[in-house]
Amino acid sequence: MGAAPKTRGGGLRYDACVIGAGADGLAAAATLAKAGLKTIVVERGERPGGRLVLREFHPGFHASPFCDVLAPIPAEIFWSLDLARKGVVPSSASTSLAMWPDRSHVLRWPSPEQSLLRQAARLAEETRLRAGRDAESIPRRPLFAPAPAPAPWPGDDWLTAALTDKVAREVGDPDAAAHVMALALQGRAADPFLRGSALHLLAHGGSGLVTRGLAGALADAAREAGAEIVCNAEAIDIRQARDRVCAIGLADGSQIETRAALSTLDLKRTFLSLFHWDALPKPVARRVAAFRMAGSTARLLLALDRLPGLDAASMRAPIHVAPDPAVMAEATAAWRSGVVPQHPPLSFRIVSASDPGLAPASHAVMTATLGCIPFRLFDGAWTREKRDLLRDRALAAIESVLPGTMARIVAAELIVPPDIEEALGATDGDLWGGEIAADQMFGFRPGFDIAAPRTPLAGLYLAGPSSPAGPLATCGAGTIAARAMIADLGRPR
Repeated sequence: MGAAPKTRGGGLRYDACVIGAGADGLAAAATLAKAGLKTIVVERGERPGGRLVLREFHPGFHASPFCDVLAPIPAEIFWSLDLARKGVVPSSASTSLAMWPDRSHVLRWPSPEQSLLRQAARLAEETRLRAGRDAESIPRRPLFAPAPAPAPWPGDDWLTAALTDKVAREVGDPDAAAHVMALALQGRAADPFLRGSALHLLAHGGSGLVTRGLAGALADAAREAGAEIVCNAEAIDIRQARDRVCAIGLADGSQIETRAALSTLDLKRTFLSLFHWDALPKPVARRVAAFRMAGSTARLLLALDRLPGLDAASMRAPIHVAPDPAVMAEATAAWRSGVVPQHPPLSFRIVSASDPGLAPASHAVMTATLGCIPFRLFDGAWTREKRDLLRDRALAAIESVLPGTMARIVAAELIVPPDIEEALGATDGDLWGGEIAADQMFGFRPGFDIAAPRTPLAGLYLAGPSSPAGPLATCGAGTIAARAMIADLGRPR
């Protein structure tokens, strides 16, 4: 028999334990604490923020290793967390640029092509609101009566629509159409000709830039509400008693006693790494095993000794390199085979143009996001040679539309899907918590018999990217799960 586990907090029992201090975890903690629930957040990293945290990848040069933009923070959540007072200013690019070696195309807001993106944004918001209503209202029916059929989710017709068809109906110019598709599929792997691929327009990531102050502002909001945040504390075990969550085991051997747990990890990470192999009911284990992950993002961080030769508006815009639907389809086929595409979809930004503090004076930080990059290669691990090959392909693509870039590079760092999994705990390096597909969106996400964010395990709530609102809004999934927990814990026991 081993020693009894230590208990965090001097033996205090918490109402809620949030696993993960990313945007969703911090928003959930603030919501729970404001409702009067004694809340603790455990984060395995050195500081809160998750993918929002910027890192110095070369002396004096900073960037987020994982993303440049976030899905929008819903307005009511932004104001409820008082982020404006904490110095967070919503920021977005007013243009998007697609460049080929011989031409370019500019999307400006507003523009005719924006009508489709506005439709997608409205649908994403309706979906988030529907998920929120489901979380806060618990249907009651007489004992033994059959459950009523759920109301249809908004946007069911998008489940069978191909991205190419949706775009073609709204955008006539071929370059503009390719540009919109590149926006939708940035960093992902999807064949735009396949049915259901239009769903990527809903989760295209928005245009809100990752700012240096956002992680700190969210952490401050949680602490001001009364939540406790503990870093360097990795959750490794969710414990149950009488078929209900009762404690969270940590890597240091201690445990946190809690009435309920809220996980911001993806579906597979939550259930396959935090439960003993025989602790899950078989139907739950089968569903989790069948849920498809789609890690496909690589990132290239570049330190430049001087600004590129672009006008001011272009330096603040995302730049998509030679988008082409046929090339996207070929790259997706290569990704499914575990092969690095010859021409991976790529976009880049001069992030220091929007935030000059990211680079030394007169220097610049460029970040590139690549899609269709396999987590598992068919011929083995990601060796240094394979990383160098991918880096060289990415640099060649950027050089083809922005000559002289390679001569400006002071340092470069490549981040591939296994690196993302290691850093964030995202299964297969999937930043969106599961494949964006017809059978894994809306009410099918994550697909339990009980509607998300509740799970089949009493006292466990899913607030991460695998929940319905996860890919659609920053802080949305966390707030929704917190409200569901408040509704449940507030009822008579």
